Amino acid sequence: MSNDKTILRGTSTNPGWPGDVQPDDGQWNFIRGKPMRKWSIGAVIAVMASVSLAACGSASTSGDADGGAADAPIKIALIPPTSGALAQFGADAVKAWKLAAKEANEKGGVAGHPVEIIEKATDADPATTLRVAREAVTQDGARFIGAVMTSPEHAALNAQLASLGALSFNALGKDDALVAEQCVPYSFAIVQRSMMDINALAEALGELPGDRWAIQAVDYATGHSAAEKFRAAAAAVGKEIVLEQFAPLNTSDFGSYITKILESGADAVFAVEYGADGVAFVKQAEQFGLTDRLQTVLGFNMVSEPLFETLGDTIVGFYNNVGYDIDADNPLNTAFVESYTKEYGTPPYYVPADNYLAAQTLFAGIEAAGSIEPSAVAEALNDLAFDSIVGRVTMRGADHQLLRPSYLGRVVKADTGLKFEIIVAVGADKTTPTPSPACKM
Repeated sequence: MSNDKTILRGTSTNPGWPGDVQPDDGQWNFIRGKPMRKWSIGAVIAVMASVSLAACGSASTSGDADGGAADAPIKIALIPPTSGALAQFGADAVKAWKLAAKEANEKGGVAGHPVEIIEKATDADPATTLRVAREAVTQDGARFIGAVMTSPEHAALNAQLASLGALSFNALGKDDALVAEQCVPYSFAIVQRSMMDINALAEALGELPGDRWAIQAVDYATGHSAAEKFRAAAAAVGKEIVLEQFAPLNTSDFGSYITKILESGADAVFAVEYGADGVAFVKQAEQFGLTDRLQTVLGFNMVSEPLFETLGDTIVGFYNNVGYDIDADNPLNTAFVESYTKEYGTPPYYVPADNYLAAQTLFAGIEAAGSIEPSAVAEALNDLAFDSIVGRVTMRGADHQLLRPSYLGRVVKADTGLKFEIIVAVGADKTTPTPSPACKM
């Protein structure tokens, strides 16, 4: 146990498909008394029984039967990927939650409740993540879930949250469907979803050099949705899409993809490649001479501060969506940057910032509810406005999307290396679409 009052638990990495958890979207919504679909009486009884069993398991196996006590801990399960292309992002997400917990506990907790971090792990496969989430709830007594990485994981988890009786705070999965047809009352989107980022990019897309664009994206939900939205934004400002292609996650050889971009005659590229995949794409694009032939490289979460040293001056002039402005002039952000840098030796970027913001959102909900019961916190968060590291934000009750600003940045040289220069800052009123009618809370 650490000496900073933040309580840590062990990790779980064994993959598998649990017999009592299936990725079925037909879950009963008990929060506001509305079923998400019509079920038979027998099916309703079966689901109610499973919820009861989950609740009993949580109390009996974790010793948290006094969860409503005034000093009961706020148990938060973190389930990040610990291997593969997303491992570094997972580690940084955990750092932010641990810092938020440490700071809260040093001030006496949240509404008098100490914060307890339960560290878990996943391979980013939805089946593994569901099994680990079930374990965290039934064995460790977790009531809140964070640091889950990918959109497919969040989609599967959303379908199970009602039966788990836990709240999930999504600071990383950007698929628009998560706040549309896959939305549920127990899930809260902290991160800007793809359409919000694309709308921010669209504010400047018409001014970016290049008329013939290639799209290079990762072959899973976020990559496809980002490509679709970018295609529409490009058409709106008269840009032509000459190539669209997708590479599997953990691709290490982009040679054939880069060759096709070269052959397409593109003079600009929109790239949705993350982590190690993004590094491989950028380095091989330089080796093939692609970047010298392009007027613009516009990344979508491809170029981030942890990669600046690895990629070097090659990326100077690259554009990228920026979810978090480290230089934002507000007291909460200044304090966060100072404390994160002191704690971990490096300044924060969008992954730790968004996860810290997720913790701020949870804590604001607990303070407003005066309770750590998930249903009470969920209700209190609806349309709740509060001050945060990104300024004044609101959790929109209609779809549980946090309303916050978005940015477009360009990589420039600075005294300490490379940094993002914010080119465009766009408010939530311009970037956030109206709630989807497919979202039924």
